[in-house]
Amino acid sequence: MFKKIRHIGIVVEDLERAIDKFEGFGLRCNEVKDMNELGMRIAFMPSGDSLLEFIYYTDINKKQSGIVGRQKGGPINHICFEVDDMESTIQDFEKKGVKLIEGFPKKGAHGRVAFFYPETTEGILIEICQV
Repeated sequence: MFKKIRHIGIVVEDLERAIDKFEGFGLRCNEVKDMNELGMRIAFMPSGDSLLEFIYYTDINKKQSGIVGRQKGGPINHICFEVDDMESTIQDFEKKGVKLIEGFPKKGAHGRVAFFYPETTEGILIEICQV
């Protein structure tokens, strides 16, 4: 079902400082995207076959609204798994009692994305992405 971990979404208070810090660890930022409709800027830093996705909220009200924007207990927001077939993965998840968040799937930063309610995935916000 899952091909690989696509990225780990991490909420940061200062995007430039986070980029600088992780570049100091040998990673390189290969893209920064302004997602104005979501009230955020996102920086992508490859690490092997996966990415660290640093999320900086430019609109604090967007951070507080909706399940995807909420952050409880720490900076890790979500784990994204790449899939080959979005629709069949969603169907398989739903057969196992995992509930899709309303409004998904939809266009994301890199392809189609879908999020699932954390209370149906052992408290972890899971995203799937079809590139």
